[in-house]
Amino acid sequence: LFEVDSEGLTIVSVDGYRLALRHESIDKKEGAETFSFVVPGAALSEVEKICSDVDEPASVTQGARHVMFKVGDTMLVSRRLEGEFLAIPRNNTIHVEGDTRALLSSIDRVSLIISDKLKSPLRCVFDSNLLKISTKTAIGDAYDECPLSGDGGGLEIGFNNKYLMDALKAAPADKVRLELTTGVSPCVILPTEGEENFLYMVLPVRLK
Repeated sequence: LFEVDSEGLTIVSVDGYRLALRHESIDKKEGAETFSFVVPGAALSEVEKICSDVDEPASVTQGARHVMFKVGDTMLVSRRLEGEFLAIPRNNTIHVEGDTRALLSSIDRVSLIISDKLKSPLRCVFDSNLLKISTKTAIGDAYDECPLSGDGGGLEIGFNNKYLMDALKAAPADKVRLELTTGVSPCVILPTEGEENFLYMVLPVRLK
């Protein structure tokens, strides 16, 4: 989803298990003050490749049924999609904050015994100023702790380790805020300080 308004450009993507949102500034826009369109992710993968080859501004022009991306001498035309995007829950009752690298390191350590053949969710317990992460597979158990600020009230929630790590790796901030509600509600990840120029939402995994 591309949305352009007076604040700049907002891009949102979903895959059924997670959501990613980024706000970016734009140089200029012509025509309507506000417009939006949805394009397939496969087309954007090609746009990403084109943008990585040159250091020039990219222009985006929307039509009735198609969207054109122009970067340097290359143009890519993609069809537009119909449909609404997921609503992002922001009425979460639990807010905790942590160091992005520390969270990544803890998840990475616990994930050492998880593989494509040995899949298992992360069991995360949000206590007072502490996150406890554990998992079990056929080859053993893993456990780690990561300091946080805030009280999670002992909330226990399961996550796919890859989805959680992908969100934290993409977060352009040293510290992040995790917003949660229940063990079956999504986790929203935001910057702790400054503008909300990114937001990631990860759906939980049911724990046995």
